[in-house]
Amino acid sequence: MNFFGHDHLSGFRRIDRATPWADQESFHLKDTFLWNWHKGSRVSTINDWLQIQIGGPEDVKKKRPKGQNRIKSTKYTLITFLPQNLLEQFRRIANFYFLVMTIISLLIDSPVSPMTSLLPLVFVIAVTAAKQGYEDILRYRTDNVVNSSPVTVIRDGKEAIIKSQDVIPGDLIVVERDCDVPCDLVLLRSTDPHGKCFITTANLDGESNLKTLMVPRDLPTVDIQEMHKLGMIECESPTTDLYSFNGKIELKGSEGRVLPLTAENVLLRGSRVKNTECVIGCAVYTGMISKLQLNSRLTRNKNATSETYINRFLIVILVALIAIVTLLYFLKRYNELFVIPKLTYLGDATDSYSVKQFLQDYLSFLILFNYLIPISLYVTIELQRVIGSWFMEWDIELYEKETDQPCVVNTSNLNEELGQINILFSDKTGTLTKNEMNFQQCSINGSKFIFKKTRLEDEETKALLDINKFSSSQRVFFQALSICHTVQVASGSLEDADAGSTKREPVTAIKSGPPEMYSISDITEESHNASQQSELNVSHTIENSVSGHPNGANSTAISSDVNPLLVSDDSYGVERRKRPVVVKRSPNFARSNRMHSSPANDFNVNQTDLNGATNGVDTTPNFRPISLQFRRSTSEKDLQQSWEAPNGQAPGHRRAHSYGAPNAYLTNPNTVITPPAGVIFRSPSTTSRESYAAPTFTRQPTILVRAESQRRKNEIRDFIFTLDYQASSPDEKALVEACANLGMVYTGDDDETLRVRIVPPHMDYKRPFAKPKEETFQRLHVLEFTSDRKRMSVIVRDTDGKKWIYTKGAESYVFPLCANSSADLVSKTDAHISDFARLGLRTLAIARRLIAEEEYQDFLVELAQANSSLENRKQLSEECYSKIESNLDLLGATAVEDALQDDVADTLVSLQAAGIKIWVLTGDKVETALNIALSCGHIPPDAKKYFIIDCKNREEMLLHLNALDREIIFGIGQECALLIDGKSLGVALSEASTEFRDVAVKCTAVLCCRLSPLQKSEVVSLIKSSNENYNTASIGDGANDVSMIQEAHVGIGIMGREGRQAARCADFAFAKFCMLKRLLLVHGHYHSVRLSLLVLYFFYKNIVFMGIMFLFQFHTLFSSSSVYDSLFLTLYNVIYTSLPILFIAISEKPYTEEKLMRTPQLYKKNTDNKQLHWPYFLMWVIFAIYHSVIIFYFAFCLFSYNNVILNYGQTVAFSCFGTLLMWTVVVVVNLKLWLESMYLSFWYIFTIIISILGFVITTVIYNVINLDYDTDIYWAYNNLLASLPVWLWILLTSVACLIPDYTIRMLQRALNIKSFSIFPGKQRKLKMREKFESTYL
Repeated sequence: MNFFGHDHLSGFRRIDRATPWADQESFHLKDTFLWNWHKGSRVSTINDWLQIQIGGPEDVKKKRPKGQNRIKSTKYTLITFLPQNLLEQFRRIANFYFLVMTIISLLIDSPVSPMTSLLPLVFVIAVTAAKQGYEDILRYRTDNVVNSSPVTVIRDGKEAIIKSQDVIPGDLIVVERDCDVPCDLVLLRSTDPHGKCFITTANLDGESNLKTLMVPRDLPTVDIQEMHKLGMIECESPTTDLYSFNGKIELKGSEGRVLPLTAENVLLRGSRVKNTECVIGCAVYTGMISKLQLNSRLTRNKNATSETYINRFLIVILVALIAIVTLLYFLKRYNELFVIPKLTYLGDATDSYSVKQFLQDYLSFLILFNYLIPISLYVTIELQRVIGSWFMEWDIELYEKETDQPCVVNTSNLNEELGQINILFSDKTGTLTKNEMNFQQCSINGSKFIFKKTRLEDEETKALLDINKFSSSQRVFFQALSICHTVQVASGSLEDADAGSTKREPVTAIKSGPPEMYSISDITEESHNASQQSELNVSHTIENSVSGHPNGANSTAISSDVNPLLVSDDSYGVERRKRPVVVKRSPNFARSNRMHSSPANDFNVNQTDLNGATNGVDTTPNFRPISLQFRRSTSEKDLQQSWEAPNGQAPGHRRAHSYGAPNAYLTNPNTVITPPAGVIFRSPSTTSRESYAAPTFTRQPTILVRAESQRRKNEIRDFIFTLDYQASSPDEKALVEACANLGMVYTGDDDETLRVRIVPPHMDYKRPFAKPKEETFQRLHVLEFTSDRKRMSVIVRDTDGKKWIYTKGAESYVFPLCANSSADLVSKTDAHISDFARLGLRTLAIARRLIAEEEYQDFLVELAQANSSLENRKQLSEECYSKIESNLDLLGATAVEDALQDDVADTLVSLQAAGIKIWVLTGDKVETALNIALSCGHIPPDAKKYFIIDCKNREEMLLHLNALDREIIFGIGQECALLIDGKSLGVALSEASTEFRDVAVKCTAVLCCRLSPLQKSEVVSLIKSSNENYNTASIGDGANDVSMIQEAHVGIGIMGREGRQAARCADFAFAKFCMLKRLLLVHGHYHSVRLSLLVLYFFYKNIVFMGIMFLFQFHTLFSSSSVYDSLFLTLYNVIYTSLPILFIAISEKPYTEEKLMRTPQLYKKNTDNKQLHWPYFLMWVIFAIYHSVIIFYFAFCLFSYNNVILNYGQTVAFSCFGTLLMWTVVVVVNLKLWLESMYLSFWYIFTIIISILGFVITTVIYNVINLDYDTDIYWAYNNLLASLPVWLWILLTSVACLIPDYTIRMLQRALNIKSFSIFPGKQRKLKMREKFESTYL
């Protein structure tokens, strides 16, 4: 659909989904505005306000700037990549250290080749740079796809298709249905006759519910060719607030008016147009200054706590290095002064000693021992983390088949943190629960009722009431629910919904031709045989039915985009995501007789196209003429199958095609798409828990009554299913569907006229069918729900001309607005709400009152003044709302169930057994949250529960905390749970944060209720500030959880019903909460063990390597000579020892996955980085020193006492000594790793053998080349290989080195000795215990 009366033949979708950018370069708003101005765009700033000419620059001859809507998520450019990347890498202490050592070795007479430092450094820098460069290239390609996507604009009254990046402020953008918005737009035109535009913002704020935007009120209707002459938009500079916008339109010409602009007039980049065929908007914020991009700034870098230990180890090694170098230098000076003069054969000693000589000696030792710092440690850790993240993404247990969603790892450098979690912060709705709402109970006029699908059951009398038996209070209550909302009917109109409900007949073949249609008023006019069938046959008939295809052919294609009617049937729940395809148009768009008059090239559609579109469809006078029928679905999963696509046309990018592409519009209604042979269609099942077979006895009236009852239920359900309600919240949708099931069917709004059709359920088959009654209400105003108001209201006018205000919201906000006359009813309803909350149900209070005409007129005046204000508009509007939302008459309350996630109880109990304390942070009331917490296992059933409610000041808070602390101390061994509301938590955070934190962390479970998103983040930040250094994790599914997720050490997102914002901002994301158990207990455990082994082994092997060098100096008069050839120094960390540790660091499994899942207590073995504590590090250091001593002195003794070890009876040269030492070191350190590994595989053993062979092969090649560069080892290694004594010596030395390691390891396993229990660590526990028992006041 477009505004010119013709189809776009290009086949492109207008706009693609805006990709979230987690890594944004910092940018300055001021510079961007100045750049826009200099590039020629008509954007200027006046007192931080922007002025934008609608339609773009008036000078058509002036070349328009390009690239203003370009988004950029890359870190580098071709010019900046090398310097910027090198700067980032040399911030690491090891890389900087080796850079300095390389420079020094080039400046002095180095004892070893400078290449020994340079080559490993270049290798590490190159690998890291290649990885980061590749990731940036991927980001660049993603940016290019979005920036190059085609966008339809109207410039100078003419339609043009340009690249998205070339959109400039002021451009008129055309956005079609199911397409994304390319930049922030002010809505100027909509195909909806009421000026509405329906959108979803899942890509923007994570909310998947439908939202309504409006064309500015009183905006004049002009031709498309004249829209660029409308005037000027003046608005505030862009901010990060997604829900606020202040601006105005200054109309040109004789109009001369100023129209206010608010957030309801703005389409933000990242939102998607739904149920509206086409809109036109003026671009205001483009590119990097759109609100989406401003909210995608770089968050703080998260570093694993293991890096703290690595840095500590590096500092210790660095200090040891300085100590060794200093010691050797002074020993050398001592020898030069007192020993060498006595050795006359060395000649006379020099008398003078200069500073240059000091630097030469000292720095020579420094270069000689620089390999104590493991340069390749960082690059190996990075590779291990990346490959480990792939394993998580490939884990089939973290994959959800239904949504085809694997685990996503956004931050691989936090893999090992998954095994260090002490406290888990969790959202409730959508995380612990499914966010699938089902209406369960209600309180009406002081009485409780239970919802029974099409009837209500009185809790006291157990009487079943249908709509025919409702009292006036009950009718008014459900009438309020059916009109106090902002629900949209996706089918567009009642006739559309009626047309979508075709007569159900068994399928025998795929037929062409128009489907038979009926309305709900004709729903009982089916064949009389249908009422005589058993219920089983009725269900079978419904199950095998198909719907009318929009083309006029019966089709069995399945659409899964919109949630169907939320029913309580267990069996139906499996199939309810699938439904027959129905024709979807924007609400009321088909009503050409209600459209505003405008030229033919504006909103009116060519009558020829109209007739062509409806050709082949049997219409009746009751049907309004439809304009265009789309055969597109509303789900990205409903794109054409491969057999449907035209030959030679591959599917394009999402932003380039409409859902029906390449033929987005119905051009040949009689064309039947024939599926290929072998394609089997399955219709959705409608079996339900209440579908029971007819009794076998022959009482015909009973059979017919039951069959008729079931048939009526199916008819009502199918009709509601076809209406396809779209709501701004799942609670609102559940309430409207409940009203429809009871017989008050909301059928949509027509020019703000709400229609509610009364359809009583016919329980008696003999009762004559009456035509359904329809009630209408004129909706005058909607007072929107906000997080501050916690309620929403509508003002309507009934058929008698009376004006009513209906209010629905949280009882804590609605009850204070009720009149004094409702005091008794308020107390009764409040008691019922408490009962509902104890059942874990979500509650809302409902109220209304009659508005006098004078009061209403005053309200209009005040509201107009508030809307025209450019400052404090929100505050003035809320004050106006509060005045009219007063003295309400309470009607009752609703209770809606939010079902628990699968296996949530088992997950929480397992995590608690693993030593993880769980805090649930929710916006629900205490009673509701407490019941959910008990049912899901968050709070143990026998735990003491301590409530802190309505605390007002610091003194009260300290009294509560002191009492709670004493409860914990005197009830040692008994679990305690803390429950606190948002008001009290605000006091605790602002006035007693330290005391609250220290007491709360002692509790088994903490439940914080009625929290705002900011408070969630503050709670996480408070726990992180503890001296105990707790490792925190946060898990959530909605945009309101983003701040909490980003604040925690580890952020985990659930890709649920609330969109993907939380998942995009999280470090790890998956589909179901129950997957958290495997992520932490299995992957977290494995990654912690693997990284610990990796780090400790790297320091071990380098200490062994340099320990031999240290011992060698004592036998060379501290001459700073190297015992190793430069080749060995260069390849030791790169080839000889790198592959086995990398392999075991990505495959080590100390326990099987099944055992870790069955025994959560094993998780505690690695928390707090226990295997990186000093005792473990010192043990590895001791073994390294032992191995270096054994290797060196075994070789020293061999060469000192009898060095005739070659086969041809000659003595060995010095070059053989260093080569033999190096050979033994490579063998011992690789076998040591084999000994320390738990998970031995053939591939792992193969890597060890390959590493040893790598030394052999490289040394053989090197020693046959006669290079007199560093040390002369020509043919030295070949001689060693040919010597039997050498092989025996290597075997003996390896056994001598590893016998202690093997013995200790076997004793630990045999005697089950706890490692390092003798090391001091108990004192810290005693101090923690003393702090645990401390109290306040």
